[in-house]
Amino acid sequence: MVISRQQKLILASGSPRRSEILSKAGVVLEVVPAAIDEDAFFVGGHDLPDVVQELALAKARAVVANREGEWVLGADTIVVLDGEVLGKPESPDSAVLMLQRLSGRSHEAITGVAVVDPAGESHTSHVSTSVIFRSLGGGEIAEYVATGLPLDKAGGYGIQDRSFLPVSSYDGCYLNVVGLPMCATSELLGLAGFSVPCGIACPDHLGVGSRSASDARSVQ
Repeated sequence: MVISRQQKLILASGSPRRSEILSKAGVVLEVVPAAIDEDAFFVGGHDLPDVVQELALAKARAVVANREGEWVLGADTIVVLDGEVLGKPESPDSAVLMLQRLSGRSHEAITGVAVVDPAGESHTSHVSTSVIFRSLGGGEIAEYVATGLPLDKAGGYGIQDRSFLPVSSYDGCYLNVVGLPMCATSELLGLAGFSVPCGIACPDHLGVGSRSASDARSVQ
């Protein structure tokens, strides 16, 4: 069943970046952050793409418990370096250390996405993007951390942060690194019977492969 474009979607995440991406796609949103222990999901040697997908679903279901009969979207993004998950920095010093580790190296950004439809059925997916950092100087790292921008982002950085631009190139979905791959999200919403008014395509989904980060800024 295709519903009205004015149907509301509940976003089980407090991320302003996810809200912005969905709003730009014309989705009417209500933000209801899920209160769950995210760290508990990463205890043990489980497959990380599966874990982040399970976490996204747990966020959605935590909100569905009080909002049955509505469309709920959960998502979570992790940064993985050498098999280790880099979460949000706990302090400015932690952000500095993360950026120093990422400098000049490749890592993976993985986002899990989950949609629960009004009937309670769940639809899940995950997207991975390979990201290469440019070599960062100590001074510019300190200046970036002083802005406070890294403190609410996995891995301590935002690919979209124009004043810093830590990423030299990436292979895959740009919006996945920002926090919500609209390619997978639109597909899941469609499966759940929710129609997205207008999609937002990432550069690789327009037929372009590996891109420099500066080339992709226009898709924000």
